[in-house]
Amino acid sequence: MESPGRPCGHGGAIDGLTDEELYDELVAALADEGVRATAGPGRSSVRIHRGWSLGDDAPERFDPPLELHVDPHALGRHLRGIAADAQEAMGGSSPMRAAMSLLLVHLEETVETRPGRRRLRLGPGGVDAL
Repeated sequence: MESPGRPCGHGGAIDGLTDEELYDELVAALADEGVRATAGPGRSSVRIHRGWSLGDDAPERFDPPLELHVDPHALGRHLRGIAADAQEAMGGSSPMRAAMSLLLVHLEETVETRPGRRRLRLGPGGVDAL
């Protein structure tokens, strides 16, 4: 799980990224956490094929993959909408980096606490399992 003091993704500023670049950053940030994720058809979702590794346990494989239903525009809108609150909660100098970190925490938490749910979406409180 992402720690509040550690930046997510591959570092660097993300505050000025386009929605498309934020989408790519999400996939890269998941990879940095050991999660195998790919863009869904037409970039309308992010597919999660292998989950987080917890301790000495091997990461869970998802077959079929979990699917976070989010396109670049919706992701950008969501991250910008939570950026100020995320920075307050997570700290750091970049509101968008904090928002991405918080999204990763919410995504991991949802996957861990809602086993068997394959469809995910962004919601007002983080990530919802359907």
